[in-house]
Amino acid sequence: MLRSCLLLAAAAAASAFTVPVSVTTSVRPATLAKADSSFVATKRSLPVFAESKRHNALEALQMSCTTERSKQMPCRKECMLLGKRANNKMTVSFSHRRHHKLQNVNLQWKRIWWEEGNSFVRLRVSTKAIKTLKTKPIQELAARVGLNLNDYRSG
Repeated sequence: MLRSCLLLAAAAAASAFTVPVSVTTSVRPATLAKADSSFVATKRSLPVFAESKRHNALEALQMSCTTERSKQMPCRKECMLLGKRANNKMTVSFSHRRHHKLQNVNLQWKRIWWEEGNSFVRLRVSTKAIKTLKTKPIQELAARVGLNLNDYRSG
């Protein structure tokens, strides 16, 4: 009895690190029945683990936006052209007590004319990036952060 419990525990521990399994029953071999005198081979059975198929495991684990414009929805508050993000700052009172505060980026959805592609692109950019676009072309800023502007063409 102790031996069968140990076999079940070992099989459960091994299956915890692999694909989920389903339990089926089968008749225990005679060699194990001889070693365990309390086991009767005709009445009892030992569970045998068989692998079950997993369908769409990757789709179940994906955490992405489910909206129609999922390409244009960055998950983080970040400028698409300059890569600017929020800054951590401390607010300090007169008595010198300190509290954490996030300085978020001023982001705007803008339709920007892209001359090389001869179309508009809709991007979420910071106001600093809008000022930078007056002096530098959009293609140069997009290449700097590795952004493919073809994915963000607006109708």
